[in-house]
Amino acid sequence: MGRKKVAIVTGGSSGMGLAIAKRLSQMDMDVIVFDIQAPPEGFQYYQVDIRKDDQILNALSQIPQVDILINNAGIYFEKYLEDTSNDELDQMVDVNIKGTYRMTRNALPKIMEAKGNIVIIASCLGLVPELTSPLYCTTKAGLIMLTKCLAQQYADVGVRVNCVLPGPIDTPLLQRSFPDKESEKLCAARIPMKRIGRPEDIAHMVAFLVSDEASYITGGAFPVDGGVSSTSMYSKGRISSEY
Repeated sequence: MGRKKVAIVTGGSSGMGLAIAKRLSQMDMDVIVFDIQAPPEGFQYYQVDIRKDDQILNALSQIPQVDILINNAGIYFEKYLEDTSNDELDQMVDVNIKGTYRMTRNALPKIMEAKGNIVIIASCLGLVPELTSPLYCTTKAGLIMLTKCLAQQYADVGVRVNCVLPGPIDTPLLQRSFPDKESEKLCAARIPMKRIGRPEDIAHMVAFLVSDEASYITGGAFPVDGGVSSTSMYSKGRISSEY
């Protein structure tokens, strides 16, 4: 038997990240969670804030082999442009853009050695606008372009880079954004497939992209959003969610 693959999942302690970690472990991978809080499952875990190079590098120095990096960690909030403070601007960019960039840059030598692959969790809101969260949409659009650039740059050394674009996904953060059940029903009704996604929906796409079955796929941006990004109507009103 060949060696087991090693996958790092950032933000893997809850929500989509935890579902991804579970799914990859089912594929007989050694899964390592990088997060600021410990996962509820028995995964190998390093307390890492992806905004901090020293924390990333310290954790990576203890991990000899990295085949797969899942850049899942990110934050979301709704603020119109004129209501966004400089601190909020820095926070969103520092986590969603710079954190993903730092994590990828630091892990890349090990991934190149393994001829492995990277999956970035962006959002369908990197393709279609949500009027109440222009900063979030901008950061996620940036991650889509980062994916394409890295895919081009590292294809000739055998590294694949793809991104997944979730729509509304049933996570604790999404549930907290609903003031009542009626709001949740309204959210589902505005999705073409008329349901809110499950974390496992994202995990299944990630599992495919890191598998040998996807060996000819790089630079792709794959919506898993119930059809949200196929309609401009979604951008016409207000909705809060983690995606």
